[in-house]
Amino acid sequence: MHFRILGRRLWALAMAGAFASQMALADTKPQTDGKPVALAEALNLTLERNPTLATFPYRLRAADADRLQAALRPQPTLTLEAENLAGKAPADGVNGAELTLALSQVIELGGKRRERMAVASLARDDSHLAYEQARLDILGEAVSRYILLATLQEQVELAQRSLALTRQSESAARQRVRAGAAPQADLTRLTLASQQADIALQRAQVERDAASQQLAALWGEADVVDLVPVTALRPLPELPTLQAINAQLDQAPDLMRLANEARLQEAQMRLAKANGRRDVEITLGARHDRLTDDNTLVAGLSIPLNLRNPNRGNIARAQAQLAESEAQLNARRIELISALQALYRNLSLVREELALIEDSALPLARQLYRDIEKGYRVGRYSLLDLTSAQQEQIALEQQAIELAARFHQHRNEIERLTGLSLSLSGEQEIAQ
Repeated sequence: MHFRILGRRLWALAMAGAFASQMALADTKPQTDGKPVALAEALNLTLERNPTLATFPYRLRAADADRLQAALRPQPTLTLEAENLAGKAPADGVNGAELTLALSQVIELGGKRRERMAVASLARDDSHLAYEQARLDILGEAVSRYILLATLQEQVELAQRSLALTRQSESAARQRVRAGAAPQADLTRLTLASQQADIALQRAQVERDAASQQLAALWGEADVVDLVPVTALRPLPELPTLQAINAQLDQAPDLMRLANEARLQEAQMRLAKANGRRDVEITLGARHDRLTDDNTLVAGLSIPLNLRNPNRGNIARAQAQLAESEAQLNARRIELISALQALYRNLSLVREELALIEDSALPLARQLYRDIEKGYRVGRYSLLDLTSAQQEQIALEQQAIELAARFHQHRNEIERLTGLSLSLSGEQEIAQ
């Protein structure tokens, strides 16, 4: 189990490194005002300073103390007995007393100490797995918040482009109105549209600042509103096959912990059976007879009669708990397989839809807007044609941003559920 724990630690670190490449491009975005932060940096800060993770070392120390306690053997007992006190002369008072000094030792049978240590070790492993799972959950949350920040940053940039396009159209309308080729209403409508675009930009900036605060809160900082992501959402990374993911499903945090709980319940059942065996107590001492001044050795053996197993109820309960743990493990495995299939199908659909928008629809929409904008200046198209073309282009760009964000969120959820890095899996698959 310790080798599994070590492997788990290394896997968590590998995931952190893989997350840094999962969004496909560090430092590819143009620098803007604010504090640039890459995904890898955000993950490192989260692992180092997250307040929730800071509580787990104390739990691990408590588990170590339980394991130490479980390894302790029964302590010997020293007894002093005085018999034949206050008799008749010449044995009156303490003159006729028989004094016995004895040392007793309980010898545990049935492997009780071994089973106690096994239970304590597995309980510590469970605490360690809980810690590793918490680390992965925090990493997953950090990735999710970074994706949100990157998404909102692109929303801000899209709002800036939308404002620029609206002002460009407003300028064209102003020229036409001055030339008497268009009514004043066209300019008024575009002026209102420009103002609305400016408000939308301010709203997007506020939402982006809130996402910056949420991300920085993971490493214990407050009121940090100027984080600027330098890891972009696109292009989308490649994925390993669903079969490759399912083949390594045993590394899923939930399954690893449930499997350890099943082993823990099995160890507790063995301990319950061992506790059903009575222990033997051996006594060895010396007796002094004051009346005769004789010294003799005393030896004893205490063996409780075990006519019926006194722990049969605990054994039955441990057996039921073991069966329950195994059933939970099987049920969770089925749930994970179903969830992964659904997420993976969604990833494939999102990739295809985004590719269609970026490769076909969006270039056409941009070309359409350029053509109509030029034609509007010379009176070939109406204001409705111009605004419709602009809205179509902005809507497609907005849809592309949302699809890329959805892809990364689904991908992050797969990594959180399985505990493995899709980037590393893909590289290993190619290497084979």
